[in-house]
Amino acid sequence: MRPTETARESPIRVGVCGLGFIGPVHLEVLRRIEHVTVNAISSAAPARAESMAERFGIPRIYTNHEDLIADPAIDAVHICTKNYTHARLARLAMEAGKHVLCEKPLATTADDGRSLAALAAERGGVYAVNHQYRYYPMVQQARAMVRNGLLGRLYLLHGHYLQDWLLYRTDYNWRVDVEEGGASRAFADIGTHWCDLIQHVTGQDVVRLSALTRTFVPDRVVSATHTFSAPAASLPPARTTPAVPVRTEDAVVVHFETSAGALGSLVISQTSAGHKNDISIEIDGADAALIWQQATHEQLWVGRRDDANSLLHKVPAQLDPSVPRFALFPSGHPEGYGDAMGNLFRLVYQRVGELRVGNRGPAEPPEYPTFAEAARMLAVVEAVLTSARHGGQWVDIS
Repeated sequence: MRPTETARESPIRVGVCGLGFIGPVHLEVLRRIEHVTVNAISSAAPARAESMAERFGIPRIYTNHEDLIADPAIDAVHICTKNYTHARLARLAMEAGKHVLCEKPLATTADDGRSLAALAAERGGVYAVNHQYRYYPMVQQARAMVRNGLLGRLYLLHGHYLQDWLLYRTDYNWRVDVEEGGASRAFADIGTHWCDLIQHVTGQDVVRLSALTRTFVPDRVVSATHTFSAPAASLPPARTTPAVPVRTEDAVVVHFETSAGALGSLVISQTSAGHKNDISIEIDGADAALIWQQATHEQLWVGRRDDANSLLHKVPAQLDPSVPRFALFPSGHPEGYGDAMGNLFRLVYQRVGELRVGNRGPAEPPEYPTFAEAARMLAVVEAVLTSARHGGQWVDIS
């Protein structure tokens, strides 16, 4: 057997660091990626790690992430830990010669993001960030329609990302804490997803913005209810604490301008009652408009002035030829959050597989979100905070 055939057929061995909310989602999705196997997981909670290892059939458990990263039997590392650890663990993994898929944000500061992007540019690996909302089929359809000029010149980009999981004073999570989550919470946590989504669909970068932030719940208590985390049955009881002051924002309103001169507006909130994970984007062009919402993610609304408005569905005959590869199931069979993430993971591991057999692939940029893109998104976060500190002053994104 030729060496390239052996390399292609041997599985890519993955380690997953962190088993809070998102780590088990990665494990579930990785089970469906061809030529990939999860060989190890790491967690500071041994009982949870043992439970996950038994559930997913994972042979090795580490109680610290550094040992997993150093394991020579691991080819790629997924970083699903708290935000403040991302930059350090990503750097360790890169220096250890691993491919890396990091949860967003890549870091908690723009400087750390730029440093990681520079290191990624020097090395020959695959370095991706999990902006999975790009990979819903109808998001890809919207991107294709914009790219093909069906909307004409883009005028307005607007929408929202609303949640309610931090509405109450007794709602608490490590993301609220500046030391663990970073200086921005709502915008860094979900606003970056919206901005990545709009930039991906339109091909235009946010280059200038004005932002106002608000912390509506000025202090919070840690109650017996674990908020937005692993199932309570797998965690020790949370202790109730005295109220702690909150220094991160609950909501953000942003006005922005893009690299091609379009104007935009965005509302971000984690305190909007009844909105569980409500993402909506609208793109208004000279010839037509588009609306995509995660609540109806198998549809794409197309607005026209003189012709009838229409709803496109995930039906092959209605889709651009570039889109069906992101639709795993036939029309009428919904694909959701995990499926979009799976589409991203497949792109990542397709490139890893190409590198393993000595083929760097086409000259085009990677189709997955790169460390360079993630670093630029951290510059957007930094601009939001700077603008808000100065009462909504317009800030250019460096």
